[in-house]
Amino acid sequence: MFLLAGGLSIIAAAGCTGDPSRVESDGSPEDSIIDASVIVGEDLGIRIKRDPGAWPVQLRPARAIVLPDGVLRSDVGANLGIDDRPGMTRHLYRTQLVELWKEIDVLGFGSPSAGNYAGNLELLEPGDDEVIQILQLQRGGRDWTIVRRFEIPKNASPEDASTFDVEDPQMRTAMRRMAALAWAWDVPPDDSIRFPERYDFGPDPWSRYRDEKTPAQTSAQTIKDPS
Repeated sequence: MFLLAGGLSIIAAAGCTGDPSRVESDGSPEDSIIDASVIVGEDLGIRIKRDPGAWPVQLRPARAIVLPDGVLRSDVGANLGIDDRPGMTRHLYRTQLVELWKEIDVLGFGSPSAGNYAGNLELLEPGDDEVIQILQLQRGGRDWTIVRRFEIPKNASPEDASTFDVEDPQMRTAMRRMAALAWAWDVPPDDSIRFPERYDFGPDPWSRYRDEKTPAQTSAQTIKDPS
């Protein structure tokens, strides 16, 4: 009985000292996630929608998530919620992912001690002219959330640089970095251009039965009557 108890205590101790997060060959944990969101108040949203190009990208409603495998999901729009999962935008190289985390560390956001919000993010509601920037991070088995909120006065002009002095410079840099990775810039895309809608039906299930050197249509035309 005593031997069994001693063995169990040793196993328990060994389990407690283990690293809760597996580490990649480059030294970074494989559970790392960077989740950036911008939500704005209704009145400010109307002003931004009226002339989005006049407002810097880090103030426009958006959401971007970088997952552990480098997949970046992103979307823009005032209807985005903090719990929405955007579609895939691109896949970052491992070196890009490592570099992004280095930048997060330099900004002072790479440690759980930087977190300043522990509540329910879905309960965050911006005032009419308020911007809320949210950065959720996960690394090494820990997760933390950083929230910055500030107000843009109704009479403030986006063409006046001093309008944005209320921003936290570090959070501004982080948000702009995430936006750039998601191919979002201060000059928004021309919404008047209508791109064709293409659907992805997955891989061709018949490809293995086709001659790689001859298109399917050509092969069908060259079939001759054996008689």
